[in-house]
Amino acid sequence: MIEKPKNYKRIRKEDMDIPGNSLAVKVVNGNIELALKVFKRKMKDSGKMEEVKERKEFLKPSVIKRKKMKDAIRAEWRRNQLEN
Repeated sequence: MIEKPKNYKRIRKEDMDIPGNSLAVKVVNGNIELALKVFKRKMKDSGKMEEVKERKEFLKPSVIKRKKMKDAIRAEWRRNQLEN
C-alpha cells in the first residue's frame, strides 16, 4: 500500500497557474498528469486548437458559403424526416 507523505497538501488548480501567462501550467510536486490535464483544458477553452485547424488550409469565402448552405439544406431535410 502506498502511503501519502505526512506533509501532503492537496494540489489546487490555482497553485498551477503562472501569473502573466494564461496558457502556461506549473508542475506541482511532480504531478505531470494533473498539469497535462489542466493544460489541455486551458487549450480547449482558449480556442487555439480550433484556430490552428482552420488555418491549415485556406478556403475561399464562396466555398465556405456553399458548405454552410449545403449543411442547412441537410439539417432541414433531417428535421422534415423526423416530423413525418
